Amino acid sequence: MLGDLCRALVGRGLYVQLRDAIPGLTVIRPGGTALDVIGYVVVNRRKGEVSWWRVDNLHPVTDLDGAVERITAFMNEPTAPSLPRLRP
Repeated sequence: MLGDLCRALVGRGLYVQLRDAIPGLTVIRPGGTALDVIGYVVVNRRKGEVSWWRVDNLHPVTDLDGAVERITAFMNEPTAPSLPRLRP
């Protein structure tokens, strides 16, 4: 399921990495760097939900296209949170 989400988000122009240590995806806006990660996507099969960034961003796993649409919209919002830059 994470692989399907990854491919679909990459198809939307986002840079996505599949994480090994913690099952999930890190998502970077187009043109960003690893320091610009603003999204982390996880799948909770037990609850049947896809979640990103905050616990209130949820979508049913039965509608991956809808989840991709919502995650892409979230990543493109000008008010989407970002991490502070670590470079001087």
